[in-house]
Amino acid sequence: MPSSCGAAVPYTLLGALLSGGGGSYAPSWPACGGRAFLRDYARRSTNATLWVGLLAFTWVLLRRVAALLRLWALGSRLPGPPALLAGTGLAAVCRARGDVTGYLSKLHGKFGPVVRLWVGPCQLLVSIKDASIIKEMLIKAEDKLPLNGRIYSLACGRLGLFISSFEKVKSRRESLIVFLNEKLDVGASESSFKIIEAVLQRVGSTIDKDFLDCRSFSQHMAFNIIGAALFGDVFFDWPDAAAYEELLMMVANDSCLWASYAVPPFWKPGYRRYRALCAKLKILTRAIIRKSIDRNSVFSHKDLRSCKKSEGVVQDPVGCTSLLDGIVSGHCLYEAVEGPHSSEEEICGNIVGLMLHGISTSANLVGNILTRLILYPKLKDQLYEDIVAVCDKSSGMEIDDVLRMQFLLATVCESARLLPAGPLLQRCSLRHDLTLKSSMTIPAGALLVVPLHLVQMDVSIWGNDACQFNPSRFLQKDIHLGEILAAHKGSNGIKLFAECEKTDSFLPFGSGSRACVGQKFAILGISMLIAFLLHDYEVLCDNCYAYISL
Repeated sequence: MPSSCGAAVPYTLLGALLSGGGGSYAPSWPACGGRAFLRDYARRSTNATLWVGLLAFTWVLLRRVAALLRLWALGSRLPGPPALLAGTGLAAVCRARGDVTGYLSKLHGKFGPVVRLWVGPCQLLVSIKDASIIKEMLIKAEDKLPLNGRIYSLACGRLGLFISSFEKVKSRRESLIVFLNEKLDVGASESSFKIIEAVLQRVGSTIDKDFLDCRSFSQHMAFNIIGAALFGDVFFDWPDAAAYEELLMMVANDSCLWASYAVPPFWKPGYRRYRALCAKLKILTRAIIRKSIDRNSVFSHKDLRSCKKSEGVVQDPVGCTSLLDGIVSGHCLYEAVEGPHSSEEEICGNIVGLMLHGISTSANLVGNILTRLILYPKLKDQLYEDIVAVCDKSSGMEIDDVLRMQFLLATVCESARLLPAGPLLQRCSLRHDLTLKSSMTIPAGALLVVPLHLVQMDVSIWGNDACQFNPSRFLQKDIHLGEILAAHKGSNGIKLFAECEKTDSFLPFGSGSRACVGQKFAILGISMLIAFLLHDYEVLCDNCYAYISL
């Protein structure tokens, strides 16, 4: 019996499985302890798996702790207040919706041009005020905060443009820059800025009252300008445009709140309502994309082959009828290996992202300029004289006419300087530490911010009247505004000053690798908008409301 049991008992799992299913030793195998062997084998396997999992988790945890200790070590070398005091002070300002710029101004006055703040135990914020350091930082820090990517991904879905990593978005940005710059070509016969006149006519036909809130008017104008630039003339005939604008604004207002959650709060009714709004927004976006495709008939395979492309850059963007054409053609080059559903999803996400970003920045600048027209009546007269000096009431207006309106362009740039789209310009480096020429090392993952109000209103750079509205500062003898804006093919940046210090301190659209791809498009487009507005309409003030009257 012992010999038979010794022969029957398998000492490997494979042997147990083979002998347990049949054979001469099968009847004696359970009596010889085969089941106990399997139970012991399962217990040992489970313990081994748990140990492997524990060791892997410990390894990941140790790496996180080492990275955190390294962050603390490098962060402590930067000038700034004690960690606990800094975190409490900044958190209190943010909770009270206080003046973050004023708080940073006090810290810069005490600690110098570079100040570090501990937003939390694992998050370091570095504020930079010096123009030369800012220039170097914006060149080296090519990524954006992951929170920005989550905001757009949550609202738009799959994206190819609004993501944190610069390497993943670089080729698409280059394609978009080339397209937008070519659309600003002075000699182009079909300039996309001709749509602005149609936008004004549409607004005039939809207004049923004699005054309009300045903020609402600015938002409506920005929505129509960006929409028409993306989808073409078909956007003006779209019956769902008003509902689309309302959905966009509702999604934009709540995007930061829900993106701040590390885990999507599915249990919250407000989050579920927000996701439903995003789904409706995507449905309407797909509808207008299909409508634009059907109208222009430029997205068939035959027509797409006619658009010359090389390494992801649209070489003949002027031949495309809308910005959507350029985006789709560039997208097909990179995502052709994927299915049509994913291709349509990414196009839709990119379009929604461009709409959200473009409307917020453009509406802010348009509203600021309209407010200046009310506050400074002489400014309106000067702008009108500048406009009629270039083109009279009977003639049309082209983009090269706008380039000759020096005072108008200076007004747009001065408005952008005094009231940028946001108080902080944000960057980060996700993988590599930043070593600046000032012998400072900023650890990877730190949030880098530039307080735009402090930089763009620095009296040491802009003079004693830095906080005052003075477009004439852009009309100095060493500034050739029109020539610089006209020579747009070689660079994405706009160099407005002969003095490098002022150029590095003018950052309403950012600078460096992640500068806004549509900065020239926005400046010239809004300039033409104001030119059309003052050429055919009069802006007056009535009970603190700006209204448009013939």
